[in-house]
Amino acid sequence: MPQTRIDSKRRLIRRRLLTQGAAAAITAALGARFASPAQAQAPGEQTVSADHGRVIPPLPMPSMPLQCADGRQADLATLLQGRATAVHLMFTGCSSVCPIQGAIFQRVQSLLPDQSARGILLLSLSIDPFGDTPAAMRAWLKKFDARDGWIAAAPAPDDLDRLLALFGQGRSAVENHATQVNIVNRRGELIWRTPQLPPAESIAQFLQRV
Repeated sequence: MPQTRIDSKRRLIRRRLLTQGAAAAITAALGARFASPAQAQAPGEQTVSADHGRVIPPLPMPSMPLQCADGRQADLATLLQGRATAVHLMFTGCSSVCPIQGAIFQRVQSLLPDQSARGILLLSLSIDPFGDTPAAMRAWLKKFDARDGWIAAAPAPDDLDRLLALFGQGRSAVENHATQVNIVNRRGELIWRTPQLPPAESIAQFLQRV
């Protein structure tokens, strides 16, 4: 084979290897950012960030009365027991980030058509217990075509501070709340906090692995 053709072939192989290496690096970087709770850190390791990452030790969800969008009363700890749950904070009067959060959960449901069979729950927790009546929460869910397995609920007014503290928020969060998603395992323990406004794809992957 002529030397020019050999050199050309070598350059092509080198270019392919470099491209594959770059793709692998990008995949690894994304995987590290949105790794599942089971993969990202071993037990005993510290979270990388104070506001997101693995919760060590896992935080059991307490008993707390909730008013659900369908009008029934529920207990937070009981509601989450036996399910893999994604929880975000919202309020129906919010016109800035809450609609984005709703759209993310809507996308999560589209990625999990067998959600109910898998025992996966999406929970939109209101931080406006005075304004978010069951009717207001039902209307909010309807805007995002929420199906079975996605519910909205609000705490009693006296429990609002406790709810905010549970998810790492202060009273100021009522006006400027975080847009993280909190992952609760099937034992009812908070085990992971995502970055702000996480991709729906990463939430769906978390829930399928918990």
